[in-house]
Amino acid sequence: MEYSPNGAVPYVSRVDAGTVERVRAAGAAEIHTSADLLQSFLAWSADDLAAHERAVAVLMRAKDDAFRLIHDRLRAGQPVTELDAQAVIMRQIDAAGMSAGHPVNVSFGVNAADSHYEPSPERHATLKGGECVLIDLWAQEPGRPFADVTWVGYAGQPTPAYRSAWAAVVAARDAALRTIVDGYARAGWGEVQGWMADRAARDAMGPEWEAYFLHRTGHDLGVSIHGAGANLDDYETRDTRTLTPGLAVTIEPGTYPAAQGFGIRSEIDVYLDPQTGPRVTPHTQAAPFILGEGDWGQVRARAYGQD
Repeated sequence: MEYSPNGAVPYVSRVDAGTVERVRAAGAAEIHTSADLLQSFLAWSADDLAAHERAVAVLMRAKDDAFRLIHDRLRAGQPVTELDAQAVIMRQIDAAGMSAGHPVNVSFGVNAADSHYEPSPERHATLKGGECVLIDLWAQEPGRPFADVTWVGYAGQPTPAYRSAWAAVVAARDAALRTIVDGYARAGWGEVQGWMADRAARDAMGPEWEAYFLHRTGHDLGVSIHGAGANLDDYETRDTRTLTPGLAVTIEPGTYPAAQGFGIRSEIDVYLDPQTGPRVTPHTQAAPFILGEGDWGQVRARAYGQD
């Protein structure tokens, strides 16, 4: 039944208490959760995966172009706003025949410390030297699964606190991925539950920055950007659903110390390949973009770990 013991996973706890009571009173049946069974109906087709990968490619280009706009404006001493960078991304999503549903998130400075911030004509920032940049962008082909990534940068040389927080976020991201990969290597699909990857991320981030990690590590990725499968969550809920082959999840730990004026998140998508195991579909950010200094090619190469 669509039941979760003690309501632990509210997304699948839908049968009413009275029905549960009647079934148990009948004495002939034992109630089990259908949570993992239901996930099998969500598995991606080959066409779904191809569409997701096309969306990933569009987001990678759009994100690079937005960061380059910011870099070039800073070098030229010209103003650049969150809306300027957002417009670069939205034009590319539209030109590819894809949709984001609503404008993507570009956050400068302390705005990045709000993990749900969205710039608007009424509320947006102009970047200043010594401020961070966070770009969270997503897109889908009509009726196909989303791609969803987050990359970050800094206007000038990052502070020691920002560098420390970045290292903690990377450690959390990589620990969550390693938990999924190692679980598959040990036992194939069927061992790793969503909460396990979230717990690994929080433990790896460490107490200094984990205190500002105020959301789950990741979510199921589907035709709705927050899909109906297992989430990487031991924070909002303890998601005991098993990561199911043929689906995909995001890994997106972050830390948001508003008092220090910045926020950081690093987000990748992981396809749970039924044959070959977990596979990261976008590029993984190796270092923040250092914006406004030096040649763009070198700035980009460092961020991609290619310098």
